[in-house]
Amino acid sequence: MNIPQQSDTIGAAAGESSQQNPIDHLARFTTISPTARLQRLRQVFMDAEPVIEIDRDHIYTRVMRETDGESMVIRRAKSFAAVVRELPLVISADELLVGHVNVTWLGHRDTAESPAQMERVLRYAEDRRSVISEEDERELREDILPYWRNRSSQHFGHLNINSEKVLAKGFLGVKQDAEARLARIDRSDPEELRKVPFLQAVVIAMEAASEIGERFAERARECAQEETDQTRKAELLAMAEICERVPAQSARNFREALQSLWFSYILLFWETMATEGFSVARADQYLNPFYERDIAAGSITREQVQELLDCWLLRLNIPDWSLDDIGDHAGISSSPGAHLSVGGYRADGRDGTNELSFMMIEAAMHVGLPNPHFSLQVHSRTPEDLLIKACQLCALGLGQPQFENADVLVPGIMMRDTGRNRVSMEDARGFASVGCQEPMTVGNEGLNPSGILNAALAMDLALNNGRSRMNGELVGIETGDPRRFASFDEVRQAYQKQMAHMTRNAGITSNLRELNVAANHPTAYCSALMDDCIESGISREEGGARYNAGPGLYAVGLPDNADSLAAIKHVVFDENRITMAQLCDALDSNFDGHQDLRQMLVETPKYGNDIESVDEQMVWLTREWAAECRKLKNTRGGQGVPGMQGMQAFVVHAFYGRDVGARPSGRFAGEQISDGATPCAGNDINGPTAVLRSLAKVNNFEQRMTDILNLTLDPKVFEDDAGLQRLAGFIRTLVDEKIQEVQINVVSPETLRAAQREPEKHQGLVVKVAGYNAFFVKLTRGLQDAIIQRTEHSI
Repeated sequence: MNIPQQSDTIGAAAGESSQQNPIDHLARFTTISPTARLQRLRQVFMDAEPVIEIDRDHIYTRVMRETDGESMVIRRAKSFAAVVRELPLVISADELLVGHVNVTWLGHRDTAESPAQMERVLRYAEDRRSVISEEDERELREDILPYWRNRSSQHFGHLNINSEKVLAKGFLGVKQDAEARLARIDRSDPEELRKVPFLQAVVIAMEAASEIGERFAERARECAQEETDQTRKAELLAMAEICERVPAQSARNFREALQSLWFSYILLFWETMATEGFSVARADQYLNPFYERDIAAGSITREQVQELLDCWLLRLNIPDWSLDDIGDHAGISSSPGAHLSVGGYRADGRDGTNELSFMMIEAAMHVGLPNPHFSLQVHSRTPEDLLIKACQLCALGLGQPQFENADVLVPGIMMRDTGRNRVSMEDARGFASVGCQEPMTVGNEGLNPSGILNAALAMDLALNNGRSRMNGELVGIETGDPRRFASFDEVRQAYQKQMAHMTRNAGITSNLRELNVAANHPTAYCSALMDDCIESGISREEGGARYNAGPGLYAVGLPDNADSLAAIKHVVFDENRITMAQLCDALDSNFDGHQDLRQMLVETPKYGNDIESVDEQMVWLTREWAAECRKLKNTRGGQGVPGMQGMQAFVVHAFYGRDVGARPSGRFAGEQISDGATPCAGNDINGPTAVLRSLAKVNNFEQRMTDILNLTLDPKVFEDDAGLQRLAGFIRTLVDEKIQEVQINVVSPETLRAAQREPEKHQGLVVKVAGYNAFFVKLTRGLQDAIIQRTEHSI
């Protein structure tokens, strides 16, 4: 394999901190410069003002009314087909890929199928007439929202479709598969007969989906007729020729493959708008055959491919203003969870690195925006040059990439109980993350990431007999007066009971949601692109996909609890320096009048510093959490899948802390809790390697929905290439220590404070928040402060 060498051009002055301006290092790390086209398109995105578009909801709602009384899956398919055939089409200047999640690239999706969310958006828009026209607002308020108010059904998304099938068969080929399955239905068998509506819906959806290319081909030719610039006219005519073939038929070359891939992606949103977490999976794997053939034939240049990839990644920054600047969700990234993974294993166990792996990393460098969420899958045989390339991307200070350890995640995926069968090794090796970083097999998994548990609250309840210290209400179960606990085991048993109660309730909630989605939001288009749904004659939402583990649940705050348990054991039971009653008095008062006692607690050892007495508590907590979660079953026969992270749509570690009282670790009431498996902010004082050693003691194979580890590095680490080598070595240690992943901010607290003071000068500053990236200046002040409080490490 001929991997391009790094550029020798130096983009930043010697000794200058890379985080002050991530573009400083761009020339140093890239082999191809971003084109003027990309720079223009990027600026358009940065300058865009929010505009709500209701076209999709207008069409969808009309057809749902017209089809009242028909099978729900047929109604949904007909509504989707109408959207595909009627949604206005726009081709803007400079575009090399056509099609948008919304009518235009910069239009923002509304979410009428989630009325509560849409009403929040409209309240925000009341004083901002520019975001929605009076006519559209009236239609939303008086017609569309009243229809959906009692029919709310937000799809759970979070999936990888089988893009290889799309590229190989086209939508008409998938339609033929459904027609063939219909022809084999034994209509004398009631079970078989029940499959007919879904298969008919797939035919309806695929027939309509195959027409999107023809519509855009016609629109491109119209634009070409009006175009006076001959270069742009030629581009439009070339795009029309591409769209005449894909996605209806198989892709023959790289340009067709990328356009077909993009069409298949945006149609997911046209079918289920009120969702998030759709992934483009490991595109370096399934696009590479097209790339290699075209390069060998001389029909495309590497520079042309790079520009196409750049434009594609830019488009994956899908405006999602409906989640921006609103309450607790302020500052959520601009995209509904687009995730791109590169590297990793092939199905046969060989390394999957190819030239596109490098080029997609460069595309992320060129684009320099929060999305897509970008993962490098690393393993014991990851090539050093690919790892260094990913470290270069990290050094730019964009919060990218996430380093995901395939040597842990692949076995973890294989250990999931998915209902009908176990995950094959080949499918597990081909996994890709969705949403923030939930690892799922590609094109055949129906796992539902469905709940986030406030584990720190469970500890709080255990130390107050089930009552909240914040409001005094009984929100848990009564587990005994903690003042009477005579042993450390009694403390842990009370916590275990609270966590078990919380987990069972989360499982019930998840299953109720699954039943609602299966009944009210079955998909035909999406399900058709999931393996086994057509053959089984059942939608993904009803369990038709090959693998159906779940619910996927996350515990947030376990490192908080490790610190608290370690403090109780050390101060109360091992050294007898205070009693449980004294501890409870201090917690009840939020340490008011107990400053000396609090200082004693603060000085106890903390998780993340490779200290056995604390780490053993984290080991116990994670083991108990995983065991409790695995007791759950979903509506499709699968087993619960535990993890330690937060989903993109909820900044859980920041606002879950508001519900938690003072903690035995010495933290005050209302402070943020730890995010995922990351040590509490400021507690990891022995360096990043000590953090790895602490987390390595946990059985990370059990946390099968992954555990987040956030770290912050001093930008000065990357002033020379030696820093890149040290980071690469650090990632190798993560692989060796069997830790699932790490995601790294390269930013100084000084830069972040400067951005707080003068946000207008730092509009492009991107940070990793939890499982997602965001523009720092768009975050709430509380979230900004929480990120600043993280320990800044060197390596």
